[in-house]
Amino acid sequence: MDHRRWTASDQGPSAVGALAQTVDGYLWLGTHDSLYRFDGFEFEKFEPADGEPLGVVSALISTAHGLWVGFRAGGVRLIDSNGMMQPIDSGLPDGVVYSLAEDPQGYIWAAADAGLAQHDGAGWRLVGEDEGFAGLHARAVHVDAQGYIWAASEGELYMRPPGASSFMKTGIRSPSISKIASSPSGEVWVTDRSKEHVLRLTKTGHASIKREEIPTSRANSIVLDEQGGAWVGTLGAGLHYLAAGTRQESAEKTAVIGSYTARDGLSSDYVLAQLVDRDGILWVGTDAGLDRIKRKTLDPLALPNGAGSHALAVDSEGSLWVGADSGQLRGFRGDSQSTFELGMPISTLMNSEQYGLLIGGHEGIFSLAGDGPERIAALPVETAPESAIRAMAVGEDGDIWISVNRAGLFVWADQQWRQADPVSDSQRQVMPVSASRDLAGNLWFGYRDNLLVSFSEQKFKRWSFQEGLDIGHVTAMLHLPERTWVGGQHGLAYLEGDRFHRLDLPGAGSFQNIYALVAVPARQGAGESGMDIWVHSRDGIFKLPAAEIERVIAGGQALLYSSHDQIGRLPMDPYKVLPLPTGVYTPDGSLWFATGHGVVRADPYQAEGMAEPPVVTIKRLTADGVDFDISDAAVRLPAATNKLVIAYSALNLGAPETMRFQYRLNGHDSEWVDAGRSRRAVYSQLDPGSYEFHVRVIGENGRSNSPDGILNVLIPQVFYLRPGFLLLLSAALLLFLFWISGVYMYREKAALRTRLEERFQERERIARELHDTLLQSVQGMMLSFQAVADSLPRESAARHSMERALDRAEQVIAEGRDRITGLRGEIAPAEDLVVAFQALHLEVGAADSAAYRVGNVGKPLPLRSEVRDAFYQVGREAVCNSLRHAQASRVSVTFTYAADRFEMLVADDGVGIDPLYQRMRGRPEHGGMRGMYERAHRIDATLEIVSNARSGTSIRLSLPGSIAFENTVDYKYSRSSRAG
Repeated sequence: MDHRRWTASDQGPSAVGALAQTVDGYLWLGTHDSLYRFDGFEFEKFEPADGEPLGVVSALISTAHGLWVGFRAGGVRLIDSNGMMQPIDSGLPDGVVYSLAEDPQGYIWAAADAGLAQHDGAGWRLVGEDEGFAGLHARAVHVDAQGYIWAASEGELYMRPPGASSFMKTGIRSPSISKIASSPSGEVWVTDRSKEHVLRLTKTGHASIKREEIPTSRANSIVLDEQGGAWVGTLGAGLHYLAAGTRQESAEKTAVIGSYTARDGLSSDYVLAQLVDRDGILWVGTDAGLDRIKRKTLDPLALPNGAGSHALAVDSEGSLWVGADSGQLRGFRGDSQSTFELGMPISTLMNSEQYGLLIGGHEGIFSLAGDGPERIAALPVETAPESAIRAMAVGEDGDIWISVNRAGLFVWADQQWRQADPVSDSQRQVMPVSASRDLAGNLWFGYRDNLLVSFSEQKFKRWSFQEGLDIGHVTAMLHLPERTWVGGQHGLAYLEGDRFHRLDLPGAGSFQNIYALVAVPARQGAGESGMDIWVHSRDGIFKLPAAEIERVIAGGQALLYSSHDQIGRLPMDPYKVLPLPTGVYTPDGSLWFATGHGVVRADPYQAEGMAEPPVVTIKRLTADGVDFDISDAAVRLPAATNKLVIAYSALNLGAPETMRFQYRLNGHDSEWVDAGRSRRAVYSQLDPGSYEFHVRVIGENGRSNSPDGILNVLIPQVFYLRPGFLLLLSAALLLFLFWISGVYMYREKAALRTRLEERFQERERIARELHDTLLQSVQGMMLSFQAVADSLPRESAARHSMERALDRAEQVIAEGRDRITGLRGEIAPAEDLVVAFQALHLEVGAADSAAYRVGNVGKPLPLRSEVRDAFYQVGREAVCNSLRHAQASRVSVTFTYAADRFEMLVADDGVGIDPLYQRMRGRPEHGGMRGMYERAHRIDATLEIVSNARSGTSIRLSLPGSIAFENTVDYKYSRSSRAG
């Protein structure tokens, strides 16, 4: 039997006093703190909708209407198929509810401390003396397969046959009857806590019975399995098993047929409840937890204890041979066995056409003859006893090839040993670790680290990582007509052409360290047409169906396989080398595997799967730590969900460890994700959108027989990324920017206007001071000097000198007045620059030989006063220099009015400006050219001076129209600081 237990340390419940299996297959546990549901993976505590704590659950029974729950504190409640607890029905006697049963009419019977009651569908009614039940306290109630109702009071056992209206006494008196059970044949078993035996009752008539007492320890519960055996739960002595047909006489001699206690692994010796579920699995509730006991799918081969590893081989007659490291060789065929002692650890076995069964060990190579093993040859080198020969093969010509541990590959031919040439320079690849012979007679040797060598026609051929071999140590080989297979440390690969290809297997951890590959016809009697491959790996025994292999090789995904019991795990002794291969197939249709529990047999054609396919369910959805209701058609999650966790499971009470899950989130995953045994899918940073989550379970039969669990999930876009919000936000942002721009330009214009007004006021003050002080004083001095000059004789040289000085002083006063007029911004009475510059020619008083022209390009536009003044001052300086110093014959002034710019060009054909002074921006002792640059910079205008001796001088001053013209302000420019 295979046993597993769950205790508090395994996150399981303790003190399991009641067990039931509902129609949906779930196992329910009544414990000392509440009610739990179990799916084979985890325990889920039942929480009533009203939040009321349940307390101690003392009795359970499953019916078509739901689960009936009895409580230690009194009362019975029904949990319907929707998981809702129904209100309390009146009429039930008070006190502990010890037992519940359902009769053929669908009525529920309850054995309570204050009496026996029946629920007729509307409410409870007390069953008393008027119906034959004279006891004041009921202890147990049961309805057998023939419709008899059995009830126990505090002192007697009663029976009510089908069709009878009242109970009758059975004559069995006992104060402590705890459990009544029955078999399909009608046998009734009764346990009594105060007795050292159980009762087996057999009906001898309609209302008569025969009783047998079978000695046991104090029994508290009893169930009958599919074979008719009785499992008796005791208070302090664990489980006792009474096989079908056990009689009083034999039981008295042997006490019990079998027992299972805490020493054997039972969670506790105090058994409180038992149940055999619909798949024939025994569940045991103890005061420490829950136990599961079921029959193993692998049959162990009876072998002596103490052998750590076994070599396997099948001879030409179909017999199975097992060689142990104790030196014993045993053969099995049908019911016959053969045993031989070799006196050395057997490290390898193989069958050959030329020698029959070959046995290898540190004392040499032996063949099995009629009288026993005969030595063919001693080993060519000395080696350790327990791992002398790693692999062995025989060629078509009878040559025996052996791999001697740490020594290399040797060949026995012509009655002598010859060492084969090394195939690698690596010390890790000195000798092969596996060997085989293919269907064509070629020998194959597998080495460590992705090296495989074949020998044919006296030549070696190598395959390694460059040829696609990527499985680590090559420890298993299988040669089929269509392809060659190899297994190793990291999976399975097949050879096609001259290249190996990995076979992608889900749950790759199960297929690490493969030590045997065995081919079995896909269907019994099908011959070689389609071969299933059985894999024996570190983690167990697995079947790869032929159809699945071909589908995946053709490009399919997610190979489906079946797992066959974890007892198939290999022995992992770090000090011993496993004899290879660890699995063989005998012609009688049996598979044999050497495991950590000895040699076991598997039937490759045994019906697979559970009684019903596992049903996958989605249990919870958690987003960023918050659980969401998944009962709706689609679950709407918060926007910007960071982490999504979906918990799922599948009902499999018998073998949850053999199931694996695959899931896919449509809209995110492009293919199925193999989750192995994990029951959670985790996603992070999912984009907004609609998703459909699918999860499926691959059961013991290697297929997904049940519908997928489906959950629709909607993750909305965050509000600030929705198109409507973005459009509205963009419009609002544009309006805000427009408003900010308007406010900014308004402030800029106000600041510019203020600075200009301050500038003009300062210039007027300076002009007024100059006019009222300096010029008036100079004018007064000139009058004084004129009086002196007038007093001198007309012919006097002094008077002529004085007159010339006074003329010069008048010119200085005139120029001063012009400067004062410039400070006031009054360049001319007219607003037009052309008129002002035409008058400038007369003011300068230049020679008439120079042609002077002033003109406009484009329609003149009103200029801002500071712009007009700056252009006039720069142009006046340029014109004066051209007329006075350039010796020019032509001087022109051109004003260009355009929408995007205002420009002034002063050009002459004179002698030009010295390049040195151009670079210095004027003569050191003069400020004319430097002043032109300063005025241009002040209004942020561009001044370009191009001059040379051949073509004269060109002075160009330009300004964007948005700044130059009145009533136009460009928001891109800020001139307030420079204009001031």
